[in-house]
Amino acid sequence: MNETQIRKGRTETREDANADLQKADADSQKWADAIQNLLRIIERSEQKLGYFQNRVKQAKFMDQPNQRMVRAAGAQVGAHSAQLEGLRSELHQLERLHGGGIYLRQILESELRRIWGWINRPGIRNLLYTAQVSFETFVNDWRRWVADEQMHALAIEIRNTHLLIGFILLRSNTDNATLEFIVMRPDYRGRGYGTDALLETVRYVFEQLETEHINLQVSPDNGPALICFENAGFQYLSYTDTAKQSYTMGIERGEWKGEKSRDEQTVTPRLSTPLKSFFDLEE
Repeated sequence: MNETQIRKGRTETREDANADLQKADADSQKWADAIQNLLRIIERSEQKLGYFQNRVKQAKFMDQPNQRMVRAAGAQVGAHSAQLEGLRSELHQLERLHGGGIYLRQILESELRRIWGWINRPGIRNLLYTAQVSFETFVNDWRRWVADEQMHALAIEIRNTHLLIGFILLRSNTDNATLEFIVMRPDYRGRGYGTDALLETVRYVFEQLETEHINLQVSPDNGPALICFENAGFQYLSYTDTAKQSYTMGIERGEWKGEKSRDEQTVTPRLSTPLKSFFDLEE
């Protein structure tokens, strides 16, 4: 190969790389434009919703309000509320797709104070600790987890932006992994990221830790968590009716890999199913 051919090959390689970068930038801009357009639609819908909500509120202070107009405004409130719910769900999905999914990694010590703040929020801390703990106690616990080969204290971040949005604690041995605790950054809850994090956790357990099962325990009163676990494919395995009631939920490697047919798999009762129905399935 002569020098001209070599230079030509190198030029083509650089051009290919530049083309890839330009395509990536264009794709990123398309995602950003779609998100911004949807945000503008949501803003207009919120303004309309606020207008009709105010009309309904004003009617309460009138001696003889026009009932037809009040009913019409109330119907508009319901319609715009439903529309906003759908738009926000679509926005969250776009943001998640644009973010490139969830990535689990080792936690940096500099990130511990943020995670400790999320854990110590009311309603969250009792899922890991029985009482509020100091930052120093949490740091010591983290160091103990890092030193224990069976413990995995992992950061949950958005792949493309590297934004830290959660913390997960796993315990594993040769055959089984137990999800001890998971917490999401408050402003990222209810947006689908919890389910995404659980799906990535299941993949991590079966591909990286190479265990055969993953399980967890969750309170029957923790409705949002139950929905999240169900959406991630966790099956109900048992129910403990003691002083601290809890479901045990789990996934087997065969289920995750799709080795069992649908007929062979136990149908999971959804959260809306009464507890009695769950017991009836076991009889």
